Amino acid sequence: MLIWLDDHQPQGTDMTRRSAVSRWLFAPVSVLVLGLVGCASEPPVPTGDELFKQAKQHYFEYRTVTNDIQALIHEGPWEADIGSYGMQPSGAGCDDDSYAFDFTRTTRLPEEGQEELGSRVLDYLDKNGYEVEGQELGSGRSQSLDLIVRKQAPFSQLMVTLIGNGSVLVTAKTACWPGDEDELSELMFGDVNLSQGYLPDQESPTDPLFFGVTPGKPAFMSETAG
Repeated sequence: MLIWLDDHQPQGTDMTRRSAVSRWLFAPVSVLVLGLVGCASEPPVPTGDELFKQAKQHYFEYRTVTNDIQALIHEGPWEADIGSYGMQPSGAGCDDDSYAFDFTRTTRLPEEGQEELGSRVLDYLDKNGYEVEGQELGSGRSQSLDLIVRKQAPFSQLMVTLIGNGSVLVTAKTACWPGDEDELSELMFGDVNLSQGYLPDQESPTDPLFFGVTPGKPAFMSETAG
């Protein structure tokens, strides 16, 4: 806001002079405002130990939720695919210098009881403050019930699918967090080749959570891995 300071000038003061005073008063204010705007900046993107620490915290937070949901449905082993095990950082769908985790687990149960399982999951999500969308498709053994959480921390999307034939699918895409995916992957895995069996191809929700690799420790190996 511009405040005039020349109230006591004699009548008949030239308007050109008044305009000049206006410009003189306004100029430093503009510089000040621009300077303040220039000072506002986003926090620096985490790197090194801080990046690893934050990523581990995010991982354990979202995996706690998915594991709780899995345990409500089935405590035994679930199938885990290496491509979406849930620990590999990915920049897909994120802005530059940010990453997310993609998670998929599947299992097969007796065909009856899908409704009860859906109620358990819905109660858990509701008690933990999540808003859930429900969707039913198909009929008979191919009928599916989807329980979906969208854009609620720490998830971009979380979905539980219960199919009439007994198949169950839990998928999650986390929110995007600041950090370079390649640097984080190097910090977590080094030169380990994940396709050679480090990550498990089966996992129970009660198994201890881990993050990254520990040098010198044996890798998880599938039954068919050499």
